[in-house]
Amino acid sequence: MDAVEPAPQRIGLAALYALCLAPPPGKVAGILGPGACRLALRALARPLLSGEPVVAVDGGNRFDPYEVARAERALGGSGREALSRLLVSRAFTCHQLEALLARRLPGALSRSGARVVLVLGLPETFADEDVPYVEACRVFRGCLSALRRLSREGTRVVVAGESATGLGGGHSVQLAGDTLPLRPPTDQECPPGGMSSRAGFFRYLERTSDPLLVLTGWRG
Repeated sequence: MDAVEPAPQRIGLAALYALCLAPPPGKVAGILGPGACRLALRALARPLLSGEPVVAVDGGNRFDPYEVARAERALGGSGREALSRLLVSRAFTCHQLEALLARRLPGALSRSGARVVLVLGLPETFADEDVPYVEACRVFRGCLSALRRLSREGTRVVVAGESATGLGGGHSVQLAGDTLPLRPPTDQECPPGGMSSRAGFFRYLERTSDPLLVLTGWRG
């Protein structure tokens, strides 16, 4: 007998915020798949409108202020208020990203009072073939160590990446009529150094993020 997949559930941006923008201490939440960065940016509008500052780290040229403004207007705002509470820092290489996360980000959080960090394009930043794979793995581990350290200290950390790979299994969550597979991470964490290709950076985040949303075919 064929297995029957659970019926998709519906989820709004408020529920998405509660689910994926508030991970437990010591954990890093993940939103991965086509459209993940746009969806994560839209979810920021609610806490920003409530007066909560947020730091966004753009590691893959994924930041789009129009997504935040669009979501704010949908919530009844002007489209400008939320952006005034959002601090954006950009990195163009994996080494710049590691330096930003490990050295500059703690100070930015302290100065702004932000307790939410959204890291956009984290895995994409490591797709540069000019960086030797072993070096990329070392820097990747450094980035995740910095983020987990912040999480243990009380910062809510979310990573969003535009992975094109899909996951089997799990069950689905629906947002505005589109299906979002929701899958908990496995207990095993394969170190990045053991992965055979750059796509492994996505797979590692899929396995270790808690909670995790993986998007397939979402257009937004």
